[in-house]
Amino acid sequence: MEFMGKSRVQSYVAKYADQMVRFNPFTIKKMGLLQSQTMLKLEDYMLICAPYQLSMKRAILLVILSRDESDFFQQFQKKITSLSFTFQRPGHKSHINLFIRGILEKIGPVKGRNNVCLVDMSLKNCPVELIEIIGDYIISFNSLKSQYENFKDRTVVINEENAQVLRFNNYVESYLAGQKVLSKLLHLSVNQLILAIPDSVQDLGEGEKITSKLYFQTYQFIVNGEVIKIEDSQPGFRQVYCTIDFSPELVEIMDDYFFRLSFKKE
Repeated sequence: MEFMGKSRVQSYVAKYADQMVRFNPFTIKKMGLLQSQTMLKLEDYMLICAPYQLSMKRAILLVILSRDESDFFQQFQKKITSLSFTFQRPGHKSHINLFIRGILEKIGPVKGRNNVCLVDMSLKNCPVELIEIIGDYIISFNSLKSQYENFKDRTVVINEENAQVLRFNNYVESYLAGQKVLSKLLHLSVNQLILAIPDSVQDLGEGEKITSKLYFQTYQFIVNGEVIKIEDSQPGFRQVYCTIDFSPELVEIMDDYFFRLSFKKE
């Protein structure tokens, strides 16, 4: 077992050492990161950070600093620093606390974001546990991308029975034509939504960008897309067809749905 673990770590380093993982709510949940416990230490100063991107060699973090504080911390560029992460991994009763040393390459304000600074840190060491966490996540994410290709255009009609299997809360907020509207989800696939949109929405046409927030029991997440077709629907509504971008949350939900469906048929 120990040899297998070393072999897996070596494989992850060989394949993914330079691959950056971008943090979002899905990434944080899957990695088990306790975000509020991420700390950057600059000599005697401790800064609470939000991870933005991470690889086995580099960390990019966001931190709230005033302009004066940002100017003050410029003196620590190119100096030794340390970073601490805390993870709660599935199957582990206790937290995994990691301490990583590195070099502060750059710190400075983010353009257009008041008091938000970006910290770029190169890592001198990457603990085995962090290599496994990053590698496991990349493997899982790549698998979801493959499933996305497999599930394209496999449409699920949203009725009471399917909504229950999907654990869908029958609630969708859509943002289009400069308006926020409550819409009804009629059909769902990993690459397309069909929505019932109220007639009260003005200036709705093909090519319009659309953002929808979908509420499931497992995830609440946003998908971005584009309106490709509009048809008349029941009185007071139009049926709007939208292509959507890849969403790992949605692919995972659909994968679970098709698995449950195949199991039920057997």
